[in-house]
Amino acid sequence: MQIFHGDIVTCDRDATVYRYLVEDGGKIVHVGHELPAAYGNQPRVIELGEKALLPAFGDGHIHFSNWALFNSTFDVRDAASISEIGEIIRNYARSDPKARVLFGFGHSRHTLAEKRLITRAELDSFLAERPIYLVCYDGHSAVGNSKAIELMPPAIRALRGFDPETGQMLHEAFLKATDFISKKVPVSTLLKYILAGVDRLAEYGVGLVHTVEGVGFPGDMDVDLVRFVAKGSSIQFRIYFQTMEVGKALKRGLPRIGGCFACALDGCFGAKDAALLEPYRNDPKNKGILFYPDDQVVDFVKQANRAGLQVQLHCIGDAAVVQAVKAIEAALLDFPRPGHRHTLIHACLIPEPTLEKIAALGIGVTLQPGFLISPLEPPEYLSSILGNRAHQSSPLKKMIALGIHLSGGSDGPVTAPNPIEGIYGACNHHDPGQSVSIAEALRMYTYNIAWTSFDEDKRGSLEKGKIADLVVLNRNPLRMAPADLLQLRVEKLYVAGQEYRRGKGAGRALLDGIRGRKKLI
Repeated sequence: MQIFHGDIVTCDRDATVYRYLVEDGGKIVHVGHELPAAYGNQPRVIELGEKALLPAFGDGHIHFSNWALFNSTFDVRDAASISEIGEIIRNYARSDPKARVLFGFGHSRHTLAEKRLITRAELDSFLAERPIYLVCYDGHSAVGNSKAIELMPPAIRALRGFDPETGQMLHEAFLKATDFISKKVPVSTLLKYILAGVDRLAEYGVGLVHTVEGVGFPGDMDVDLVRFVAKGSSIQFRIYFQTMEVGKALKRGLPRIGGCFACALDGCFGAKDAALLEPYRNDPKNKGILFYPDDQVVDFVKQANRAGLQVQLHCIGDAAVVQAVKAIEAALLDFPRPGHRHTLIHACLIPEPTLEKIAALGIGVTLQPGFLISPLEPPEYLSSILGNRAHQSSPLKKMIALGIHLSGGSDGPVTAPNPIEGIYGACNHHDPGQSVSIAEALRMYTYNIAWTSFDEDKRGSLEKGKIADLVVLNRNPLRMAPADLLQLRVEKLYVAGQEYRRGKGAGRALLDGIRGRKKLI
């Protein structure tokens, strides 16, 4: 039994703050302003002081195995120049001489002195003898060196967006190239990265993960590895299979389908392939790309809805959002399902009539507010390509006012799976009128994520009878100004009442057990 005394931020419907919480056997057995006499003889009370106890955070949308890969390879987000990227690559190559491909993430022209993307020739000059695959910050484009380009089969080279001269890969070429080159990661290496990723999520205070899996690994290996780790991990995983083949999800007994990559309806703003109803401001012939015709999306969502699956659809531009909403509407007319909890991912630009339809149909929206504050895609860039539409993106306050269920995620590796950054972004929107309250932002990263995956009866708020997934923060965010929220720090994560210990999760024990059996064989 554990008794916590201090600011107990419940994240319940009324944003109640209590003074006591009692955990016993992994469950919350009491939460209130007073401590009942039955608990008064306990020898130890955990005094929070200026700290605060909250529900464990969630991540409502992450590419977990991809993020785990890049979390363990090299990251160039802090590079200020192309030469600094080269130094990072060379240092990483020395640290991992056996890697078949050097995977990197976070390349953005906006943070570099040169204000442009690195080229194939420049990557060759840094390291020519091993393949380099450097994914841009948006997760929808990449640059490869000559060795990486040589790996690509003719079918990928022929796709839209493949530029062998610069080494850049956009649009369908990026999606297929990423699928292809992911196969170069050994199973044992990916599993090691995934287990390290679980520990890293715990450091961010994340106890519930909505991950989209299915990106090119042989036999959808990433789906099965994450399922394997999830079975033994105290952190909860809810997996969305990134496929439009409904039978694949049903075969594995997964209740969720969709996400990005194979289920992405459009691209992103960084690659200017997010699908728009009106052209890009600086490219009047370009409206972006809808990767699928309307009838194909409708057929997919109808099949998934009839099969009882929960559907997520990646849509960033307003044309893609309209396509997604039309498909879900058609599916619900075909086979009504109250409480379906189908969800749009990102939904950055939403026409006003479509906003109202989203609310009327009960469609949820999961977005990443951390990206609103990211220097990798600054507001001035969005204004240059979108004009006034940039100021209309991600209207958080308007969506909440309409009753749309809004939850937060990282889209990791696009942003770090740090809920504190997302909470800060939601409270410090580039349009102040669309900033949400701190209580609303906290709920976006706790209860609302649990609700999205039908977990709200067990998790997401500190209420009697729920599982004691808890996080201790260094301060009470409700006592802070929105501008100061980045000062928050996670001090401890408890899962089912037990303090999470790095490297001691059940997933690690599963891996050790496999190794032990191999030795016996």
